[in-house]
Amino acid sequence: MKCDRPRLSRRTFWVLCALLVCLRLALTGFQQAYIWVGGAPLDDELMFRAANSITAGQWLGAYDYLTLSKAMFFPVWLALLHALHLPYLISGAALWCGAALTAAFAFSPLWRKKDPERGRVLTLALFAVLAFLPSSWASYTLRVYRDNIFPALCLYFFAGMAGIALRAVQEKPAPLWPWLAAAGAGLACGYLDREDAGLFLLPFAAAATVIVAVVLVGKRRWRALAAQLIPYLMLGAGVLTFCTLNYTHYGVFALSDFSEGSFAAAMGAMMRVDTDSDKPYLSVPADARAKIYAAVPELEPLAYWLEEDDQLQNDFRDPGLDDYRAGSFYWAIRRAAQFEGIYADAQTAADYWQTVADKINAACDAGTLPSRTGKRTATSQPIKAEYVPATLSETWNGLCHAAGLRGCAPYEALRSIGTEEDFAAWSGYLHCSFNSAAEAGKDTPYYSLWQKAVFAVMQGWAWVYSILLTVGAVCALFFHLTELLPWIRKKCTAQTVVPWLLLFGIFGMALLRCAMIAFVEVSSFGIGTSTMYLATVHPLLALYAFVGLFLYGRPLKRKETA
Repeated sequence: MKCDRPRLSRRTFWVLCALLVCLRLALTGFQQAYIWVGGAPLDDELMFRAANSITAGQWLGAYDYLTLSKAMFFPVWLALLHALHLPYLISGAALWCGAALTAAFAFSPLWRKKDPERGRVLTLALFAVLAFLPSSWASYTLRVYRDNIFPALCLYFFAGMAGIALRAVQEKPAPLWPWLAAAGAGLACGYLDREDAGLFLLPFAAAATVIVAVVLVGKRRWRALAAQLIPYLMLGAGVLTFCTLNYTHYGVFALSDFSEGSFAAAMGAMMRVDTDSDKPYLSVPADARAKIYAAVPELEPLAYWLEEDDQLQNDFRDPGLDDYRAGSFYWAIRRAAQFEGIYADAQTAADYWQTVADKINAACDAGTLPSRTGKRTATSQPIKAEYVPATLSETWNGLCHAAGLRGCAPYEALRSIGTEEDFAAWSGYLHCSFNSAAEAGKDTPYYSLWQKAVFAVMQGWAWVYSILLTVGAVCALFFHLTELLPWIRKKCTAQTVVPWLLLFGIFGMALLRCAMIAFVEVSSFGIGTSTMYLATVHPLLALYAFVGLFLYGRPLKRKETA
């Protein structure tokens, strides 16, 4: 007797999808955004200022030390939402739902082949698992900052690459261009949204492209093989557009004048100089700076600001270390340069930092300045042996943090700070409300009884989800690895190898992201494990657990008895 499995018609599937999207957006409708005007000049305020400049037709606005300091796709997103009169938080949730649905369809070939109606049940289930991922509504998403959309952009990319791979191995040729376009859009927008996106996304893209290319060559699908360039062409077009706009407005053909070019060369040169300090997190300690000031006259005017100015030191200096952490020093020295007029225009700044880099490197090469590394161009700390144990430990902490869905409260416990004029300006531009009202007699944000009830449900779901995700990921990893044993005894095909490699890559990218953030944490930041920086790990773990359990955890070889 055949076991009766759940079935779902196409019409019912789309009705349920629409209802799930409405529910997800309704939950976000209870949330309120958070701002601290005057407290986030390097982050939220920078993005908001740039978005207003784009709306005014002035690209990123007047040039200063912050204008090209970060990847700036997010202000474009804000300006687009403003032009379309779309609310900020709801739009971010809608973007996430779109990414979740794309990912669900990307993996659907694994289960829809034999029975489309039953396959729709699993596709809908995966969509729900991703759409209601608690990290997608966590408090970091309530900030007006680029990480509100970065996880969704990355999910579009991973979904697109998965859709390509799983359709390339099908016996019946399937169109790949929609998935190539999704991967390209996610890759280009993600790359332009965060400076570290390339290190995170490009390794997966390269590996997936090579694997798919091998499959397509074997099938002699030459047009599909040539089409594999689409994501990279979209990335190139996006980068070229931003670089051209920056060149047109500021005279610098680059995405950023922070992580590339002469400033990165100057920072790399400063970090070459040897130091007697053994304090953690320091890239250019005080004794190294003293040596550099003496050797490079161009830096002497900045010494006052860095070593004596009370306001700059209050903003950036770590009182516990009595020095600048690596994650703060480069902002401090850029602001000091701003005070000295070095950021009057982009070319002046570029020439200045190149001169600093050349002189420090020349002094290190000549032995005038003691050197601890070779010549390098980077704003990040050089990798050292002493960082390895701490990085591995923090990688594990980050993975556990993500799997346990820690830090996923759906509300901000701090009250927004700003004047009534500030709130009016931000709310009017973003078409959303802020948690600026305080509880009676307190300085904590006021939330209504309805909001508190919804938040309690969301937090309860996060607790349940954390257990399911942790157990599911561990079990999926076990079954995934044990699948290798049968392969040793039987012939493998593309239909079996590619899904296995795809899941291996997804789990590997989750680990890579944890390791990337771990290294920055132990070498430069020291701020603790952050949900915001790990937000791209959560959907990868959810995908891995769901698909891994379906492919390898269920009794696939179970025979249906009549």
